[in-house]
Order: sequence, then structure tokens, then C-alpha cells
Amino acid sequence: MSRTRRFETRAIVIRAGHITTLLSIPDWYGGQILATVDTWIIESATGIPCHRLPDTQMWVMADLTARTSEDLRLGGWRLCRSPDASHAA
Repeated sequence: MSRTRRFETRAIVIRAGHITTLLSIPDWYGGQILATVDTWIIESATGIPCHRLPDTQMWVMADLTARTSEDLRLGGWRLCRSPDASHAA
């Protein structure tokens, strides 16, 4: 059984609950199908509590040939830098 490669891609939190978070991944089906992930994973990777997660953008490794969100094999989460952070005085 061959494994496909994972690529770094952007993920955006659409909705975050105490148990499950819904993500849009623009490079996977144009971001139209939401992927699910356990909220504690996103909270641990970002240091942001679930009530503040919506609209958070992250980099994640994903198998973009996946047909279901379970097959994305998401991992290696990194918070995207805020554009405002580079302009801070």
C-alpha cells in the first residue's frame, strides 16, 4: 500500500466547540468541505482557547488527495503569523 505525500497548507478555523473544531482548507476542495479536528489539538498548537479560535489561521501538513476529512492525516500544526505583528512598534 503506497502512502501519498503530505504538503504544508493553510487551515482556517470556521467554528470551534469544546470537543470538535471545523476547519476550511482552501487547497482541499477549494475550502468548501470542512475538515474536523479535536479542539484540544488546535488549542495546544496555538495556545488560544476555543472561544477565540474562529478565524484563526494555521499551517498544517495534509494529504490533499484525501477524499474525506478523516483521510487528510492532519499534523504538524503551526500558527500563521499575524500580519500586524510585523508592524508592531
